[in-house]
Amino acid sequence: MKKLFTRADLIIAAVALLSGLALLCFKPSGEGETAIIRVDGKEYKRIDLQSTENFEITVNGVVIACENKEIYVKSSTCPDKICVGAGHLTKSGQSAVCVPNRVSVEISGKGEGTPWAVTG
Repeated sequence: MKKLFTRADLIIAAVALLSGLALLCFKPSGEGETAIIRVDGKEYKRIDLQSTENFEITVNGVVIACENKEIYVKSSTCPDKICVGAGHLTKSGQSAVCVPNRVSVEISGKGEGTPWAVTG
């Protein structure tokens, strides 16, 4: 009689289960507290989302807006506008990146440094 599962199948299933549990344990933290704008990979500006008033800033053709403790890419000169499609960023770990204009916005918070994915 042929076995339904081999030893390799069981090992793969166990690794998948442990990976799923790790993702649940190391999920991003709650509300983000700081937005970090980077240009060419270097920090350009750090914004405290909890105390900053609404504003707009233009960097390398990318208009970044901050409203009601949320930050987002309002418009961009890039052709695909993927960065605009990232929407409003509010939680630690979220980001919007405009590769053609070399601008990124990332949210960090109390859980800064906590991984949201574990790879092996």
